[in-house]
Amino acid sequence: MQLLSRREAAKLLGITDRHLDRLARCEGLPHVRLGRRVLVPKEELERWLATRVQRKRGQGYGQE
Repeated sequence: MQLLSRREAAKLLGITDRHLDRLARCEGLPHVRLGRRVLVPKEELERWLATRVQRKRGQGYGQE
């Protein structure tokens, strides 16, 4: 299992570290806390992202 640091995961998604924290707190982004460190399992991140893309496609654009 490959674990990404908070910064690596944010960079992969093209977002800020703070936005990643918000996604983890409010949107269910998978993560593990080890003390103060936040680690994101890469496979879980990819799965989480795929389910969000599929859900958005299913709703249709502009129909929320």
